[in-house]
Amino acid sequence: MIHYTETYFALKSLLKAGNQVQHIPGSDACFQSFEFTSDTPGNVFPATRTELKGLSNINSDDSLIAENVRFTYPVIIPASGKGNRAIILLHGLNERSWVKYYPWAERLARELRRPVILFPISFHMNRSPAEWSNPRLMSPLLPSTRLRNRQNRSSTFVNLALSLRLSQQPLRFFTSGRQSALDLEKLISSIQSGNHPLFAKGTGIDFFAYSIGAFLAQIMMLAYGETFLNDTRLMMFCGGAPFNRMNGVSKLIMDEEAFSRLRFFYLRQFEKELSKTDNPFSLFRESPATKAFNAMVDSRRLREWRNHRFEKMRKRISTIALKKDEVIPPSGISEIMNTENLRTMDFPFEYTHENPFPLIPASEKVDQCFEKVFAEAAAFLR
Repeated sequence: MIHYTETYFALKSLLKAGNQVQHIPGSDACFQSFEFTSDTPGNVFPATRTELKGLSNINSDDSLIAENVRFTYPVIIPASGKGNRAIILLHGLNERSWVKYYPWAERLARELRRPVILFPISFHMNRSPAEWSNPRLMSPLLPSTRLRNRQNRSSTFVNLALSLRLSQQPLRFFTSGRQSALDLEKLISSIQSGNHPLFAKGTGIDFFAYSIGAFLAQIMMLAYGETFLNDTRLMMFCGGAPFNRMNGVSKLIMDEEAFSRLRFFYLRQFEKELSKTDNPFSLFRESPATKAFNAMVDSRRLREWRNHRFEKMRKRISTIALKKDEVIPPSGISEIMNTENLRTMDFPFEYTHENPFPLIPASEKVDQCFEKVFAEAAAFLR
């Protein structure tokens, strides 16, 4: 049996090759890339007066970032065929590469004999300029931007772009999420109607969602779980808490200043912004996805509506949390999700929310824990 660490390095090599179709060594699956065009370009936020040399697109109008509008997404396809269901895998916040997730998708595809679609959230993965993750370009900007605030102990070149963008305009968290939800609607519609080149009409959709991807999937289920997602199952991993129970401060996610700005805006200002008649974002407040987003921002908001809907779908939603997860702790998840479907695991090695399956010399334990998580996930999604 091929193990997690073997799969990781095999798929990492394939990803570098960049071909449209690749067979996966040691597996009967392959991956294929498909093109996508978003019908909702990122909302326009005026550029700030401070220009960053060679990186003005960080503070530019979001609609000018072409990578976010036209992009490709990979699909892991088992050799046995396409079946009548597909799984959409949603990733975490501030991620720029699919390498981490390829073994996850391959494991689900191989076990369930279903294609797994790795779909990028707006302004993430290959939907963002390559410069945003370039250490040669980003590192020199730290002293003149984030490190001027001595509280930013978590500022790194990795989280600099996201930290700057959210600090400048915290509404981006909502608008990029809204664009991602609309993109998912378009993708799912094309699959269910038979207009996707890989899937037959009537193909069902399930989610495997991690971290902030779980937050997005929960919003989709709250908004559409009784309409076009009425038979969808959602398996969450290291996710499921409302925003007010998350801690986004991390050298891999965002710095202290950005997260503080985000918390203040969404816990104290967001509802006021939506209620303004002269604010273009007030046009979104009546949509199901906006209501669902607001219910997921603070566990106290729309509590009865949210909890009632989750309770009706409790047999279709399951969660695996990690005991030592400091970004999305199990206690935050249990605040809004049915504990009957919440399993908390702990691993016998050092791990973090951002890196639950570290590549360490003694990889046998990591392989075993990876197998445990994904065997359980596959059993639920079966």
